[in-house]
Amino acid sequence: MTWDRVRAELDVWAKEKRQAQFWWRDDDAKDVSSELSRMLDVARRHEVTVGLSVIPAKLKPRLVSVLERSREAQVLVHGFAHENHALPGRAKREMGARRVEEIVADLERGLLLSREAFGKRMLPVLVPPWNRIAPGAVALLPKLGFRGLSTWKPRVRPSPVPGLVQVNTHLDVIDWRRGRVVKDEGLIAGLLLRKLRWRREARARASEPLGLLTHHEHWNAAKERIVVRFLEVTRNHPAALWHTPATAFGL
Repeated sequence: MTWDRVRAELDVWAKEKRQAQFWWRDDDAKDVSSELSRMLDVARRHEVTVGLSVIPAKLKPRLVSVLERSREAQVLVHGFAHENHALPGRAKREMGARRVEEIVADLERGLLLSREAFGKRMLPVLVPPWNRIAPGAVALLPKLGFRGLSTWKPRVRPSPVPGLVQVNTHLDVIDWRRGRVVKDEGLIAGLLLRKLRWRREARARASEPLGLLTHHEHWNAAKERIVVRFLEVTRNHPAALWHTPATAFGL
């Protein structure tokens, strides 16, 4: 699979006078690093804004200083401490497997810490660690001050509860089941092609921006090459619309 077929698919979108929407989310931010700097440099060169999911309880002050000077990132709230509270043998989750009151307490603290650190640079968008959250907690998010929710896979509906917009991620360049290795570039291009075709076949599916998911802690030359190719193919194509996190969530 080559990137040329992705371009050809976007050409079809252009002929149909439609636009494929994209956005970029990067998870697990807590401190500055060379990997984070390299990722933000890629975003700057391609004029794309990353939704940086920051772990409130593990946030280092120097990251706040770096992001204050950066135009390439908008801050999202990555739970509270990114700690696993799942029962033994169950899928990892922080915002689940406990009483809703405990989850809400963590969410309130996470939002408060994020707001105190970043002010208006923080978007009131929750990214639950491991992309999992108890349904009962979702219903309470607007009352806590959240206006957006982002997890994984195509959303069921744009607004899971009144006052909350959901915009997920759909394409991860890391293979977590095989030792966190970078997926083959041809595989990524093929996945992107299939996801674009799936959206083009039904207009309702295309209403959700296609989310690129990265984890800068695992940034390396192979990952950077794939992300750069992804951006080169889509960034300046007339049928591709790249959102900032704020515009993706209508904020």
